[in-house]
Amino acid sequence: MSQHRYQQFLHRFLGYYEPLEAKMLALPYWDTLGFDYAERYKTPRLLQDLRVLGETPESIEALARCPSLPTLTTQSQLLGCLYVIEGATLGGQIITRHLLANLGLRPSTGTSFFDGYGGQTGSRWKAFCAMLSASGTESHDEIVASANQTFETLGNWLFPDVPLSKGSTP
Repeated sequence: MSQHRYQQFLHRFLGYYEPLEAKMLALPYWDTLGFDYAERYKTPRLLQDLRVLGETPESIEALARCPSLPTLTTQSQLLGCLYVIEGATLGGQIITRHLLANLGLRPSTGTSFFDGYGGQTGSRWKAFCAMLSASGTESHDEIVASANQTFETLGNWLFPDVPLSKGSTP
């Protein structure tokens, strides 16, 4: 992947995460969950990466935003979405190593989004899983359905020319 292509990928991630996180943060369940998402917020990391890679506030503002986000109205739907968002930080560790090896990029030079929580990624994932287990929600099926919908909407946004829906053939 070239740096230009990587930057285009970051455009798509921002176009998804920015409206998704705004939608998530507007929900009333955070106090009930006892989960501080503020320290896990992804949009600032994406913005930092784009600025470091040469984007201007005007070019960032002009980027497309995803109009088809997962349904988030219940606590269980929020938990399913968070499962995907937080779980992605684990894979981001592998992507960060790949970007360093192939493009010479580090968290300070354009990979802070994928670097996630750096050395704290594993412990933060475990803390998230503990919160999920302790959430007391009985809607396991709704959590799974929301996680699946989050995967699907993200995949459709990142790869609009690749059929990702059930029953589609590549």
